[in-house]
Amino acid sequence: MTNERLEFDLLQPLLELLAESGIRRSEVFALPELQALQGIAQEDISETEVTRLLQASASLARDPALALRLGQRIQISSLGTFGFALMSCADLREVLRLIIRYHPLFSVSPTWAIYQQGEQTVLRTQLPLNQAGDQILMMELISSIVVSLGNFLLNRALHGAEIHCNYPAPKHWEVYDDFFSMPVKFNQPHCQLLISEQLLLTPVQTANPAGQVVFQQQCEDMLRSLNRVNDVTAAVRRLLIRAGGKFPDIHQVAERMSVSERTLRRKLRAESTSFRKICDEVRNLLACQYLSTTQFTVAEIGELLNYSETVSFRRAFVRWNGVTPVGYRRRVTE
Repeated sequence: MTNERLEFDLLQPLLELLAESGIRRSEVFALPELQALQGIAQEDISETEVTRLLQASASLARDPALALRLGQRIQISSLGTFGFALMSCADLREVLRLIIRYHPLFSVSPTWAIYQQGEQTVLRTQLPLNQAGDQILMMELISSIVVSLGNFLLNRALHGAEIHCNYPAPKHWEVYDDFFSMPVKFNQPHCQLLISEQLLLTPVQTANPAGQVVFQQQCEDMLRSLNRVNDVTAAVRRLLIRAGGKFPDIHQVAERMSVSERTLRRKLRAESTSFRKICDEVRNLLACQYLSTTQFTVAEIGELLNYSETVSFRRAFVRWNGVTPVGYRRRVTE
């Protein structure tokens, strides 16, 4: 069994973006350079293959800014546990701290580091790519994702920040203004985001200290599990959390982990748990997060967690927490 990492789906948003330009999925994978990627799981796609996919798609759509547009399509909910951890942070400084600590959880991820430069904090990235064109595409994608998520977390534009790019201005450089509400400088020594102290202290709109403890612990579990292959419970938990409420059944989870359903049940028993217990644990984690950080009704949350009736969700929540969903929401938000 392989280690589980956090993944966010690039392919589906890309195909949706291309479809808006009248380009079908079959046309994308009919390209000779992309045929080998047909059917490959997201976690098996390397940085080089991502850039190959972006290069071919941008050429097909005749849109040099495709990577910038794609970055804006990545939703924080697609980051699973890590996304919830980011939403729970108190301010942007805590967000950066989580990015630095947990970026190894992603199979396709640049290397990040933080530096202090005068009164500014620098979030610097290093991309493991050799070709200049690949560097530009990935920097455009990563920058667009980071800025878009930052705008979402703060519920406003990132005024007080500046982007540096270690490549010359591309031919489509003027469209950068459409995607970034900050100065962008080219031909710089590094690819990095410079952030003012005032911006770092800006509160995250969905801040939730209690929730952060829970979801950061989930990230810690995953980080510790990167080099372990025997933590079946943690692996199942990660798969369910990444499903975002649309839980696969035990047969589908076993298939995803490349074991038989019988073997999976046996391994879980050996770890003193069961598939049902893990499902309840994950449902409770998500329910508490929805109640703490969203305005979803109890009925809507029950539906998100695959409960056919609100009363069934309410009874389950009381069994898990000793309080009704409404009582829990009142307690954590007052």
